[in-house]
Amino acid sequence: MQASLQDILNTVTSAQLTCQQKEMSLANIAERLFDPRQLLGYTDEEWHYIENQMICDLNEGYAIYRPRYIVPDYNVFIQKGCEMLELPAPKTLDDVLDGLLILYTHVPSITTFPVFIGFLDKLINPFLTEDEEADYAKIKRFLNHIDKAISDSFCHADIGPEETKAGHLILRAVIELENTTPNMTILYDKNKTSAEFAKLAAKACLLVSKPSFANHPYYQKEMGDYAIASCYNALPVCGGAYTLTRLRLGTMARSVQSLDEMVNDLLPKVANLALSTMDKRHRFLVERSHFFESSFLVKEGFIKRENFTSMLGIVGLADAVNHLLACENLSETFGKSARGDEIAHAILQKLDEVNQQHTGLYVERSQNHYLLHAQVGASLHAEDALNTPAHRVKVGQEPTLLAQLKQSAQFHKYFPSGAGDLFAFDQTYVDHLDAILDIIDGAFALNYRYITTYLKNTDLIRVTGYLVKKSEVEKYRRGEAVRADTTWFGDGTDSCADVFDRKLRNEDDLSGTN
Repeated sequence: MQASLQDILNTVTSAQLTCQQKEMSLANIAERLFDPRQLLGYTDEEWHYIENQMICDLNEGYAIYRPRYIVPDYNVFIQKGCEMLELPAPKTLDDVLDGLLILYTHVPSITTFPVFIGFLDKLINPFLTEDEEADYAKIKRFLNHIDKAISDSFCHADIGPEETKAGHLILRAVIELENTTPNMTILYDKNKTSAEFAKLAAKACLLVSKPSFANHPYYQKEMGDYAIASCYNALPVCGGAYTLTRLRLGTMARSVQSLDEMVNDLLPKVANLALSTMDKRHRFLVERSHFFESSFLVKEGFIKRENFTSMLGIVGLADAVNHLLACENLSETFGKSARGDEIAHAILQKLDEVNQQHTGLYVERSQNHYLLHAQVGASLHAEDALNTPAHRVKVGQEPTLLAQLKQSAQFHKYFPSGAGDLFAFDQTYVDHLDAILDIIDGAFALNYRYITTYLKNTDLIRVTGYLVKKSEVEKYRRGEAVRADTTWFGDGTDSCADVFDRKLRNEDDLSGTN
C-alpha cells in the first residue's frame, strides 16, 4: 500500500525496532511514497483491487530498484573470484568462507539481505582438509556469523542431493547452533541421497526445523537449474524473481455467492489485473532502475537478467473453499470434504488457465509466463487473519496425517515456484527416523514438492516457510526489540493463523485412528 509521512514518524519513534530495522523500514516506506498510478501506470481499477485487499503486493514498493529475490551462481566466485570486491578465486577453506561472507553483504533482495547463499556443501566440500575438527570449527563459526549478521531468516541455503563430508559437518553445526538463520533445504532424491545422510537431515529437521525436504527430481524436471530460496521458493539459479504479488482468495470469495461467480467472473478479472501490475513493475525495474546495467553481479556473471521470472501467489484457498461450501449449504471444511477439493481444483485450474493465457514481460526463462506460488501468508492487513497461508488446511480443521498428505498432494502440481506443507511431531520420532523418511518418501511419491517437520515442543520452529524462536516472539509481544525481523512476521502469522498450535502428529495420528 502507499505510504505516508506518518509511517516515517511511526517508524522513527518505535520502541520495538532496532536502529538497523528502522533503516530498513524507512527505505521501504520511501519506495511506497509514490502513487503507482503516476509512477508505474497502474489503472484506477488495478489500484481499486489493491485497496480492497483482493490483490496484495506485499508492500514491496513502487520505486523499485532491485529484484525481490536474487539467486546468484556462487560457483562464479569459486572459479574466478570477484573483481568488484577484489577477491581472488579461493584456494583454502578460509578463503571460501571469508569470501562468501563478504559476497553476501553485496547481494540485495526485498529484505536488503541475501535470500540465497548457495549450495553450501558443494561450495565448501572441495576445500576441506584432513583435519575434520578444525574444518568443523570453521564451518560452525561461518554459520553462526551468518545468523548474527543476517538478521532475517528468509536467508536460505541448500544442500544435497548427494552425501558429502561438508554436508555432514553443516548438519552437525546446524543442530548444535539452533539458529534461525540460515533457513535450509536438502534437495532430496531417493536414488541419489544416501539413507544415512537423509536420516541425519531428518533428525536435524525434527530438532531444529531445518533442513526441509525438496522433491529434487520433480523440481529439476520442471525448473531445470534451480535453487530453493527464501521460504520454499523454487527459482532459477543465476537469476531469481523480480516480484511476488498474491491474491487473497478468501477475501475474494466472501464477495461472491457461488463457485460459478468466483471462477467465471471475479477470479479471472482480479487475476488479470494482478498480472498487469506485475508487467508494469517489471518494466520499471528493467527499463528505468538500471539495476541490470549497474550491478557487478550481472557484469561478472553471478546473475543474468534473462534468468529472472516472477511469482503470482495465492493465500486463503481454505477460506475460499469453506465459504463456497457454506454457499452450497454444506457443513464441511476444506481438508475433509470431497466437494471442497472439487471447488479448490476449479479455482486453481481457472487461475492457472488465466496465467497461461497472459504473456508476461521479461520472463523468457519461464516461457513468458509467471509462476504460480503457494504463498506463506503475512500480517499486513486485517484481511490476512481471514486468509490461511497458501493451499493449507486451517489449523484446527486438520484431518489425520495420512489423510492430509493425500488431500494436500493433489494441489502441489499447480505451484512450480513452490508449495510446502508442515507437520509437527512429538519427541518419540527422533528415535524413529525411518518412519519420518517413510512419510517423506510417501509424500513425494504422491508428487509433493516440499515437506518439513519439527518437534512441537522446541523453541525453534518453522512458522510457514521460515523459522523463528518462540522465546523471541514472546519478547516482541512484551514490547521488546528483537534482532531478527522475521520475528515480527512470526508473531503476526501466528496471530492470524495459529501456526504455533498445529496439530501434533503421533503414532495414533499416523495410523489414522483419531
